[in-house]
Amino acid sequence: MKKSILIAGIAVTALLVISLPVMKNSEIDQAEAARGVIERILPDYADRFVLKTILKEGENDVFEITTRGRKIIIRGSSGVAICSGLNYYLKHFCNASYNWRCGNNLNIKGDLPLNFEKVRKVSPCPYRYIFNYCTFSYSMAFWDWEQWEKMIDWMALNGINMPLAPMGQELIWQRVYEKHGITADGLKDFFVGPAYNAFGRMGCIDGYGGPLPQSWIDSENVLQKKILKRERELGMTPVLQGFTGHVPASLIKRNPGLKHTTLKWLDFPETYLLDWEEPLFDEIGREFISELTVEYGTDHFYATDQFIEMNPANGDTAYLRAMSRTIFSSIDQADPRGKWVIQTWPFKELTYWNRERTKAYFDGVPDDRMIALELMGESWFYTGWYKHSGWYGKSWVWSVISNFGDNVSMFGGLPQIAENYSKALSDPEKGDLKGLGMMNEGLDYNPVVYELVSDLMWEDHVPDLNQWKIEYLNSRYGSAGKSITDAWNYIFSHYYTQSGLFEKNPITERPFMPDKDILPSEGSARGACLLLEASDEMKNVDAYQYDLVNLFRQVFGRYAGHILYEISETYREKDLKGFDQSVKRFKDLSLRLEKLMSTREEFLFGKWIADSRKHATSQAEEQLYEWNAKAIITTWGGNVLYGYAIKDWAGLYSGYYLPKWQKLFDLMRAEITGGKKLDYEKFVNEIKTWENNWISQREENVISRPSGNPVEIARELWSAYGVEMLGYLNAE
Repeated sequence: MKKSILIAGIAVTALLVISLPVMKNSEIDQAEAARGVIERILPDYADRFVLKTILKEGENDVFEITTRGRKIIIRGSSGVAICSGLNYYLKHFCNASYNWRCGNNLNIKGDLPLNFEKVRKVSPCPYRYIFNYCTFSYSMAFWDWEQWEKMIDWMALNGINMPLAPMGQELIWQRVYEKHGITADGLKDFFVGPAYNAFGRMGCIDGYGGPLPQSWIDSENVLQKKILKRERELGMTPVLQGFTGHVPASLIKRNPGLKHTTLKWLDFPETYLLDWEEPLFDEIGREFISELTVEYGTDHFYATDQFIEMNPANGDTAYLRAMSRTIFSSIDQADPRGKWVIQTWPFKELTYWNRERTKAYFDGVPDDRMIALELMGESWFYTGWYKHSGWYGKSWVWSVISNFGDNVSMFGGLPQIAENYSKALSDPEKGDLKGLGMMNEGLDYNPVVYELVSDLMWEDHVPDLNQWKIEYLNSRYGSAGKSITDAWNYIFSHYYTQSGLFEKNPITERPFMPDKDILPSEGSARGACLLLEASDEMKNVDAYQYDLVNLFRQVFGRYAGHILYEISETYREKDLKGFDQSVKRFKDLSLRLEKLMSTREEFLFGKWIADSRKHATSQAEEQLYEWNAKAIITTWGGNVLYGYAIKDWAGLYSGYYLPKWQKLFDLMRAEITGGKKLDYEKFVNEIKTWENNWISQREENVISRPSGNPVEIARELWSAYGVEMLGYLNAE
């Protein structure tokens, strides 16, 4: 009886909370929030902008840009729309762009342009989404408010109005499970470490990288509130967490009769999934959303993904339909306006999730109460909407994933994005396509890709890609002369015509002996040469400096593979002199690359480590956070994911990669000089032990600030190896 009263009380409380939903800031407040963005990124020009609010066009955001006297008037239907109007003005009339992570170009000289016709843009996308769960691990695990504020500014300028916001949920889970007799200590094996948060929240792993300190849980609660406040001030609708059924082992042990199944992700221990038929499932789901709403408010969107790279135990369609109906019921009872936001990644292939099973799972939820996120639109094979009838009546968002593991590499399928999105727009069977999104696993190192996607959010058709590229280069650098244009013709042709990682830097791999030559393409090398030729004109443009370092990192990293091949050949031929010379060249090139990357914060291992440490309130916490930071970007964990999120960063070369290579070189040289024959399998096992020891050691020489002139160092690098490289490639 008491339990029934308690449940009824929770339901009433939830309804009372939902009856006072978190509303967007008033239009005036959103305009002021947009002004804050301008004041942060263009403080010298902020008073030249007049910001006003206008009505949406139906459900779609709108912005207008006009002038009056010496003022630029930007009108928008939300704070995000106003900021999008500012971004359009900067890119199209000022040849400028804002990108706090991958190089800015805000070098506006003289007066602001005033001579242009009125602009009015209507977004065809009510939903403009950003963030994969993995982004919160691979890119943002250790961010503070300063970094988040810059990111939210960028989001607003690029039209984002639907960001995933799963942070701060661990505090809510503590409150929910406390009601069921599970203390904070009972959750220590449930919550994962900070770098692995995505995989704990998706139900893939429990406890890995933990235990998560209470100080972290409390501070993330504070940070989440700041993030949500700013996002809502600008008119965004954050997507909070929902309940999937993933529960701690301590709950199962405390209640041995609970009906549950287990899920297995890769080679990690099983996690527990509470069965939807268990009455406690509905109760916990309802309690969680109610507590979440009390703490953070709600915008009625709840991310709920049960089976990311895992399958349910029962594939019966009636069972799957009832399961999704129960999940939705827990949302609906806590929030009668709540919508289930679901990733479609599990349904991309028709193996387990065939049409019948997927339709049954989707049919358990009313059409107007679910939003499906298509993850990998740039790949036709991994796109699901045309396989599943436009997601069976549900509103859905076409997205790109582009980057896995936040790989530090240049790639991106611009033609595939344009072609596949155009197919979706024109297909009469596309269903209720309602938006565009960016589902990158990491924030990436290819700004050109997400510039294209964010521009598409304000277009009702796909623009001519060649014309778009010209406009991109003009806004990226301020102008695009012959050297820039010619360089990027090579860059576009080689790096941005195919999706997914296709070039690894051999330096960052676990040491091996290549039996084939590894080389950059001739086109990419020529692009690097031409980009460097523009340095006299562009040397003070931040975006140019970033692109120069990024391209040289890519091209010369590949050329290091050629020198590795020379090392392997001289080893096989027992040519000691040639071997020693090639080893010396490999280490010299690697250190020169490290010096070049050290000029940019984006490529600093020390920044990642320093960011992890600043959250610590004790030496033990610092050690835990640093272990998390080092492990996830190197060995990851388990036996399957080694190198999945490997980083091509300064600081890792001299401290992690080169020491491992030196161990292999020493063994190779010993054999050449008559010593013991190299046992490569034994070497790899010893290196694995060395890697694990390295992860547990404190980094003493942490360089977290960039230093040096990237243009001068790039010139030195080209003189040392560039001419030689280009000559070799020409001869090939």
